[in-house]
Amino acid sequence: MLFFVAEMVFGRNRYSLRSRLNAALYWLVYIAITVTFFSVFSRLWGSLGIKPLMTLDLNRLFGGGGKWLQVAGWIVMPVISAIIGEFFYYWFHRLQHRSAFLWAFHSEHHALREMSAWNSNHHFTEEIFRVPFVLIPLSLLIQVDVGVVPALVVLIIGLQGQFEHSHTRLNLGPLRYVVADNRFHRIHHSVELHHYDKNFGSFTSFWDIVFGTAHFPARDEWPDTGIDAHDEAKTLSEYLFRPFSKLRGKRAA
Repeated sequence: MLFFVAEMVFGRNRYSLRSRLNAALYWLVYIAITVTFFSVFSRLWGSLGIKPLMTLDLNRLFGGGGKWLQVAGWIVMPVISAIIGEFFYYWFHRLQHRSAFLWAFHSEHHALREMSAWNSNHHFTEEIFRVPFVLIPLSLLIQVDVGVVPALVVLIIGLQGQFEHSHTRLNLGPLRYVVADNRFHRIHHSVELHHYDKNFGSFTSFWDIVFGTAHFPARDEWPDTGIDAHDEAKTLSEYLFRPFSKLRGKRAA
């Protein structure tokens, strides 16, 4: 709702009410399925008692240096943690654009022509596919201990995922060289050929810079979004089942 208001006041685009209402329904289904899945998965994974190879205690770096250093740590620690974790997501995301199987599901997100903070939903399988490619490798390799971080900081970082899909004129300016904003991420969704395979990072632009896939937009660079294959889902049934239909069609062909 915060970014919905921001888009109403500072928006670059005018989008349909139908698209927003559909998105609200898809979000409800997405949340219900993923929360149920992760509740079961967390219990099963936790019961195995598997420990990571290493633990990075960021709290030690910032926790004992006085009030101001602690406050700085509350901001820096979650950001560092997110950057480390996104290494795995970055490569998973690139695989989603290379694998025909994964693209059948991920393309539902890229089909959004009326992309906004409200209408930024993935297919419900998105978080499930991240388990073997992101969550399990990360949990086996490293645990990042950020200590006690205020819930407000965690909330602000969590909002970034919606913000980067928003069409508000508000952006992060030079900070996008560390944290991805809406102008940076829109390039990834662009219909323009020279933007293809750019800006795979979700939370951070760091790994795009490291691996040469970063494209930082010019001031007036705000492309249209979507894919040629199909538009965003118009019904709940289409949202839930179209990727599976696409895969069946390819096997039949």
